[in-house]
Amino acid sequence: MNNKGFTLIELVAIVLVIAAMFLVSFPSLLNLSKKDEEKKYDSMVETLCLAGETYIYNNESDFKNLMVVDNKIEIVISELVINEMVKKDTTNPKTNKSVENDKLIYTVLSDKSLNCEYKEG
Repeated sequence: MNNKGFTLIELVAIVLVIAAMFLVSFPSLLNLSKKDEEKKYDSMVETLCLAGETYIYNNESDFKNLMVVDNKIEIVISELVINEMVKKDTTNPKTNKSVENDKLIYTVLSDKSLNCEYKEG
């Protein structure tokens, strides 16, 4: 008798091997997804900080007194949206929520450079 098919045991063995390969690789795939999400988040924060710095330098006269008093500048991102420096539909990749109610807090350093900190809602 000439059998050209696979036996049930052979098929189960193949399925088990494929399942084992998937189980071994799944944590790595999750890690890649998390790293990608963190890169998107970092990129978003960097973009927002640069937009905020541009806004501060374009409106420097409005912030001069603030820079002298306590060296802190706080900008709600909705202000940047109104001034068309940030897109209205910008979302936080970690929470999938709009960033419009989030804040950027700048500390003016002794050399007049700005240190940006992003605060959610």
